[in-house]
Amino acid sequence: MAVHPLADRAATLRSKTLTFLRAPVSREFWAYLMNEGHSFTMPAVWSALPGAQRVESMVAAEGKRVADGTTFAMAEPLAQAARAVGEDRSISLPFTPDVVPAPAGMLVTEEPLMHINSHPVIAVTWGPAMDGFAAGVHLTWWTAMPEEAQEPDAAARGRLVPMNPDFDLHLPFLPLFDARLHTGELPSGLIYSTVPLRTVVGAWYALTAGSTTLSEQRPQATTTQALKEQKAKRRGVQVATTSGADAARRDITERAAQKMLEMSQQYDMFDPQPEVAATPVKVSHGVYDASLDHQLDAGQRRIAHIYREAVDHWHRLEMQAIQRYPGVFEDLEALRVREHGRWQPWCWVPSIRVAAWLMEMYDAPADRAAWDGARIAALGAWRSGGRHSVLTTLPLQATAIDHVPADLPETMPAPGLGLVIDDSGTVHLQLACLDDSSGGESPVDAELLLVSNYGEPARMIDDLTKITLFLTGETLLDAVKITQAYYDAAAVQNGEQPPHADAAAYAEHAYAVGLFAGLLSAICAPGAELQDAGALTGRKLPAAWPPEPGLLSETTLWLLVDTPALHTQA
Repeated sequence: MAVHPLADRAATLRSKTLTFLRAPVSREFWAYLMNEGHSFTMPAVWSALPGAQRVESMVAAEGKRVADGTTFAMAEPLAQAARAVGEDRSISLPFTPDVVPAPAGMLVTEEPLMHINSHPVIAVTWGPAMDGFAAGVHLTWWTAMPEEAQEPDAAARGRLVPMNPDFDLHLPFLPLFDARLHTGELPSGLIYSTVPLRTVVGAWYALTAGSTTLSEQRPQATTTQALKEQKAKRRGVQVATTSGADAARRDITERAAQKMLEMSQQYDMFDPQPEVAATPVKVSHGVYDASLDHQLDAGQRRIAHIYREAVDHWHRLEMQAIQRYPGVFEDLEALRVREHGRWQPWCWVPSIRVAAWLMEMYDAPADRAAWDGARIAALGAWRSGGRHSVLTTLPLQATAIDHVPADLPETMPAPGLGLVIDDSGTVHLQLACLDDSSGGESPVDAELLLVSNYGEPARMIDDLTKITLFLTGETLLDAVKITQAYYDAAAVQNGEQPPHADAAAYAEHAYAVGLFAGLLSAICAPGAELQDAGALTGRKLPAAWPPEPGLLSETTLWLLVDTPALHTQA
């Protein structure tokens, strides 16, 4: 069989890329990019890993995509069609599994697929969604590495960098959609990657179009042998050709229009609400950036460390939630605006409504939706309220209560608050909100909902402890018993046998809840004294308490320094 030049070029680039990804230089390269501020898409749990392990995971994942995938080589007329569709934002490009030409792959074009800031995009790689993400693909597009940027004798020394990862992202399948693929206004953070992403998806549409011919072609025998030694699968190359660019473009647009029509008939689409700051890809430490710690005294350095631990933890939770359920917070914000009259105004979105939304829109199993629903409700309430969190400088026993904090619906200054408890060097992080539990057999409307990491900063949504308390009865012990009885009855209805709790267990639980509920009550009490911790560094102007819902994605940390209750006790 004759060697196909385009197939040979694609296979050669694939082999060089595998050599690069399996060499130490790739780890150095990824670490350098990350240190320079390049953000990579990864499972939220990876962000808690040491830097070297994080880099190792990312490089290994990319290596598997290249080794396991199918190689495609696209003739120029198809690339022209993809470019035209990518640049025409009046064309929506619904993304469904049948658009992707293979579960994993590498695409190389006859000419650069596109240029980004004059840099030619010479390859696209993709593979299945990474752990923790919704159904879809992980996508990377690569620009050519300039010859002058290579080290001397790079190829001979095993340090050749064949191409540069320009951008990567998780692209979900419908019914979830990426705004870059649809008409309408875009957030500024998506503008840079819009045309490149649309061009890639346009190329995938072209590869799976009825007017496109795919034929397997072979590279040179030496290239095939190299891929075999690298244990690469599917060593042939699928070369894509068409009768002309106009026909290919017409095929793409007609197919996309039909998909868009079917989608609009099947799904209720709405624009996300803009009043809440989006979750940033990379968390910011603001005035508490570690590089500035040397300017702080010992006490402030401790606060800076606590701040970073807290915001990193909660950012990972936000990232895990939106990876598992893309767009969930924006969608629920929109739901809250549309249906706010259906529940109490002090509740962001009832956790049971969140769980139903996860089942309806994301096809989450009932058990998964019930678990995630309460935790996403707490995260959403805290996020919607401006990501305000309070670090107590007081011992928990100083604010402990044994009565039901029934006034919280009137006194909480935000839908959700973060509680940061510095306990003998261990930092406990909790999110507190009020859940509207009205309806059904619930004995009361208001339920205090706490989700806690119990001093383990690496915990994720699957590991968070949930604490609930109906705000009813006179003593906490009464409220704990009423709450437990309700959930025991629900367990029995589900065919489960709840564990028996004796008087000592009830008392112990009531005491623990009293510590946390007492702290929250002290924070929310009229006349409580709180200071903007960041302002004490002299690096920002102080915010005023009670807090306002914020448009910034950064967490504001407050210090609880005094409460009216303590003055009364004194």
